[in-house]
Amino acid sequence: MEVLILISFILILGILIYLILTIKNKENSDKGGSENLQNRLNEVSNHIIELKQSVSTEMGAISATSIELNRFLGGSTRAGQLGEWSLESIVKDIVPQGKYKFQHQINPETRDLVDCSITTSEGLLIPIDSKFYQGLFDNYETASKNEKEGCLKKFRDQTLKDAKDISAKYIFKDKTTNYAVLYMPSEKLVSLVDKIEGFREECLRVHKVLIVGPNTLTMLLDIVRIGHTFIKLNENADKISKVIFVIEDEFKKFDKSTEGVIKKLNSAMNDVNELQTRINVLGRELKKGVDIAEGIDKQ
Repeated sequence: MEVLILISFILILGILIYLILTIKNKENSDKGGSENLQNRLNEVSNHIIELKQSVSTEMGAISATSIELNRFLGGSTRAGQLGEWSLESIVKDIVPQGKYKFQHQINPETRDLVDCSITTSEGLLIPIDSKFYQGLFDNYETASKNEKEGCLKKFRDQTLKDAKDISAKYIFKDKTTNYAVLYMPSEKLVSLVDKIEGFREECLRVHKVLIVGPNTLTMLLDIVRIGHTFIKLNENADKISKVIFVIEDEFKKFDKSTEGVIKKLNSAMNDVNELQTRINVLGRELKKGVDIAEGIDKQ
C-alpha cells in the first residue's frame, strides 16, 4: 500500500515539474509574462486537484480490493471456492472420467452437496469436502509466542466442527466408504494440523474423516485409479480368455480334420504303392515276353 502511495506522489511531482518548466519556457517567449504565469499556475493547480481526486479514488478502490482479498482468504464462501477449484483440478487430472462427480447429492433425502465424490473399483463412493482455513493460518503465523496456543485451539475447534459435519452428512453404510475426506488445499494448513498432537488420528478414528493435503490426496486418488485399471484389465482378460477358448476349440477340430486327411492320404499312398508294385510286376512279365519273342524271331 505504501509503495502505491509513493508512486502516486512521484507521478504528481513529475507532472508538476514538467508543467513549471513549460510555464517558464512559455514566459520567456510570450509578452505579458506575469499574466501568462498566473494563468499557467492556475492550470497547474487545477491539474493537481484533479490528480489528487483521481489518486484518492484509485487508492479507495485498492483498499476495497485489499479488504475483499482478506475476506476471501479469511474463510469466506469464496475462499471455499478456491479449495473446490484446487480439488477439481487434482481429481480431473487423475481419476478416470465417469468415476467422479462434483457437488454430488449423496443422500437424496437432504439437500447437502459434497464437493466431490469418487467411485471406487468396488462401486462405493468416497466423499471429499474441501475446507480453506487461510485466515486462521495467518492468525497463527502472525501471533506472538504466547498467542499461538490460542490460535491453534481455534483452528482445531473449527476443523473438528467441519470433520463432524462431513461425517454426519456424507457417510452412509453400503453406499460410501466407511470414511470421508476433508481436503485442505495447502500443505501449510496440513502442517498446522500436525502441530496438534493426535488430532489427525482422532478425526479418523472417532469421526471417520481423513484429513489430507494436495500430496496425500494425489496418492489416494492414484490408488483409486489403479483399482479401476486393474478391474478393466480383468474384464479384458475375460474377453481374451473367451477368444482363446474359441480358437483352441477350432484348432482341435482342425487337428482332427488334418488327422483324417493324413489317414486318407496315407491310404491313397498305400494304394499308389500297391499299384506301382503291380505295374512293376507287369513290366517284368512284359519284358520276359519281349525277350522270348525276340528269341523266336532269331531262330
